[in-house]
Amino acid sequence: MPSEFIRANPSGGPPTLGGENLILRASARTHRVENYPGPLSIKTVVKGQAIWRHDRRSLVVGQDSFLVLSDGQPYSLHIDAREPVHTCCVFFATGFVESVHRALTRDDLDAGDCINTDFLSHVHPRDERILHRLGEIVARPAPNRLGMDEQFVSLAQDLLLLYSEVRTRIGRLPGRKPSTRNELFRRVSRGRDFLHARAFENISLAEVARASFLSPYHFHRAFRGAFGTSPHEYLTRLRIAHAARLLRTAQEISVTQVAEAVGFESPTSFANLFRRHTGDSPSALKARKQLKPSGAPPRTNGS
Repeated sequence: MPSEFIRANPSGGPPTLGGENLILRASARTHRVENYPGPLSIKTVVKGQAIWRHDRRSLVVGQDSFLVLSDGQPYSLHIDAREPVHTCCVFFATGFVESVHRALTRDDLDAGDCINTDFLSHVHPRDERILHRLGEIVARPAPNRLGMDEQFVSLAQDLLLLYSEVRTRIGRLPGRKPSTRNELFRRVSRGRDFLHARAFENISLAEVARASFLSPYHFHRAFRGAFGTSPHEYLTRLRIAHAARLLRTAQEISVTQVAEAVGFESPTSFANLFRRHTGDSPSALKARKQLKPSGAPPRTNGS
């Protein structure tokens, strides 16, 4: 698997996961990692789709999502694709994010609260703060150790802001005890992972709720409370985001084929939903990309 490490503090020896802050960029058609207990990490996919497995769950990550895995959580990675899949993963040094957390003032985040990154160990929808910061580090790595250190501190702060937002979502859930709300959030997050994994299939509310170990009614209610939207609306947004990416990049397939690829049986309903969510029609977006000057080189977005 062709790979490249971007290191904050290179020691001259081989990179050590958990021993230092680093980013691993890799590309492969097939690749497997089995039950590796890695450090706190952020998994992203620049091109294609990859499936990580953790706690008997399939965690599907594409270009519109990212995965966080806590320190010491064993995971597997399975890639088996016709075209190379490009991944870009951050591995934090053990204790680094916790040290950044302790250094923050109470105005930024409750520094007296010991963080539990297990709450983040799920698939998350695209977050422009984290993915933009990661893209900046990869595209323009700092020329010296101090600059790279600062970039990783900023990335840790972005992750801690996400953690703070998750704690706020947990606080909105019903339940008298914090342990009850924490468990409920863990379950609805499993349901959200399931939505990402089965985004283009005709799944039912009962199936998603079953993956969360909740009844359909309680799952629907808790999901809306945690994420501010219904499971169906969340799934629709995932499909529309992926469709927009296909329309921008896959000129060889038609609008009807794009609709089918993202799980819509009716091209008309797809077009109506696409316009409602983006303010544009699928055909108009596709036409604009086709009119792009041929002399302009295609952007590879880090691959």
